[in-house]
Amino acid sequence: MFSLQAVWLYYTYRLHLQSMEESIDSIFSQAVEQELDQRFLELQKNVKENLPDANVYVTSFDIDYNDKGNNNVISQQFAMIQHLVETNNIHFNMNGFDSIFHSLLKSNLYPFHCQINHVDSLDKIIETSGMFVNTGFKTTALPIINGENIYAIVKISSPSVFKTMLVILGVSILIVLLIMTCIIYGIKLLFNQYQLNRLRENFSHALTHDMKTPLATIHSVFIQLKSGILDNNPDMQQKFYTIALDQVISLQEIVNQILTLSAIEKRQLSLHKQLIDLPVMIQSLIDKFTINTGKIIVFHTSYNLKNNYVFADPLYLNNVISNLIDNAIKYSGDPVEIKIECASIEKKTNIHVKDNGFGISKIDQLKIFKRFERGAEIKRNHISGFGIGLNYVQQIIEVHGGTVALSSQEGIGSEFIITLPGY
Repeated sequence: MFSLQAVWLYYTYRLHLQSMEESIDSIFSQAVEQELDQRFLELQKNVKENLPDANVYVTSFDIDYNDKGNNNVISQQFAMIQHLVETNNIHFNMNGFDSIFHSLLKSNLYPFHCQINHVDSLDKIIETSGMFVNTGFKTTALPIINGENIYAIVKISSPSVFKTMLVILGVSILIVLLIMTCIIYGIKLLFNQYQLNRLRENFSHALTHDMKTPLATIHSVFIQLKSGILDNNPDMQQKFYTIALDQVISLQEIVNQILTLSAIEKRQLSLHKQLIDLPVMIQSLIDKFTINTGKIIVFHTSYNLKNNYVFADPLYLNNVISNLIDNAIKYSGDPVEIKIECASIEKKTNIHVKDNGFGISKIDQLKIFKRFERGAEIKRNHISGFGIGLNYVQQIIEVHGGTVALSSQEGIGSEFIITLPGY
């Protein structure tokens, strides 16, 4: 496409150059006519002075140049007038012709450098005028008298030709920009499609893996309970019930998060805000995670609040803080140290959740809040997950009118800061 555009521009340039050369050739012919007009007027003036009673009055001549390259077709009138003025010692005026020619060029907006040569029948230069130009467009050589000719060498610069092509160049540039925009847009679409396919595959793999394990556990529990093996062991039976219930709750949380994100996208999520006792909520989550995990977890809490309440949806805020604590546990070694700090700053409430885990690289921090994105360290440690937890956290907090910030360093840990507006 660009090759065709270049060829088109080249031939357009050639056409404009040819048109300009033809125009200059025509101007040169006009200059020759006007120079002859001036000499004849001078002859007329001389006749009037010498013969006062003579009735001679001619203002200009039209030279019939059917073929400027062929002297035989020059009108007899032109040849006669040339001989007439020459025999009266009114010779060709190079300075006058130079002035006329440059004036005509200027009036046609052709500010070109040129050299005018007056040559004899052997093409030997009799006189020259203008600037020295060794290469350029050579006009048709026009006869003066007795085999003498005159021609000009005009230096036509490329910028001057392009100047006459401004509209075409503008359209051409717009076409090129349009083509480039389409190409870039097409590449972007292909890249987005590739990213979408990759995310879909990752999500499908994670969904299959993370749902397969709890479903297999639930299935195994029901087989054991159905077989009657545990009928005489109520404690073990209760333990199996608890395991199955936890797995069902885990699956339900995954489904609820996906449905919530879908509702946010469709702007159909309804919040039921109320005053929440923040320390009480956080303590209940600490109790839950202390009991249900196999790692050693040490929690540190700090509250610097004007009062203990925030105005939010209790279900969604509970899920947000639960997600951050769950991530801190999953993406850390053993033991896990988690600091939860709450503070009132002006009319806002900040909730800090800090861990001593793997940390997140600078590159991963740029995309960690995107849906289905998971950090490189997480993948290296083969930690299961869908990559929707942090996106869920961000979306829920933003729906509440707040923000989520991240501060992390690889090998040291991460800190998430939730900021909620006051009430």
